[in-house]
Amino acid sequence: MILNFKGTNLKRTGTFHLIYPIGLICLAFVCGATGCYKYPIKDGTAPLTSWTCNEEADQALKILDYDTGIRLHEQLIEQEPSNGLAFYHLGYAYGQINDHEKEIPCYEKAITLGVNGSNILFNLGMAYGEVNRIEDSINAFKKGLDIDRESFDNHLGLAMVYHSRSSYMLAEEEFLKAIEIDPENLEARFYLVMLYADMGESGKADMQLREIREIDPDNEMALELLKDIEGR
Repeated sequence: MILNFKGTNLKRTGTFHLIYPIGLICLAFVCGATGCYKYPIKDGTAPLTSWTCNEEADQALKILDYDTGIRLHEQLIEQEPSNGLAFYHLGYAYGQINDHEKEIPCYEKAITLGVNGSNILFNLGMAYGEVNRIEDSINAFKKGLDIDRESFDNHLGLAMVYHSRSSYMLAEEEFLKAIEIDPENLEARFYLVMLYADMGESGKADMQLREIREIDPDNEMALELLKDIEGR
């Protein structure tokens, strides 16, 4: 059963911190220094379980004051220990300061309290990946896809974790599914280029880079990588 709830849901779209060199060019498997997050994310259906979160606590997260956000969410949880949304937001805050050991149990607790959507499972999968709990990471992404087969983020997360353990064919399949959902997402296409570089598939990497140039003709990274591949 999928439970929706009132308030703000937070979706992490960062990645594991991996670097893949192609010739003299290095691409980071990241989306910003501490990972990127989409804020806010809301489910569109009527809530079966509803919670509210502290407005001041959520505002602290919006202005990137994570210490205050953590403190206020912890205070709210002391008052309302069954508030799944507060645990969700607290996990998000810990993730933003890269404290994944504290991030993970917050998401797990939120899920036991009834928060069950593809976004939190993506966040959980990413957090597991950060602490090298690879099988747990895969399971979280798959659960997210059981809820929403069209979840770009969970396909992308699953692809990245498969890539991290050198399951190249599985990674390629998931990257392609993500791109099918969002064909103009350059992030996913660059990740696929990195996969093809690891696989020694320069022709496929070249094709993806040309697709990137079609979408964004001024993309200098794609141009440099194309020159690097063609210069081999």
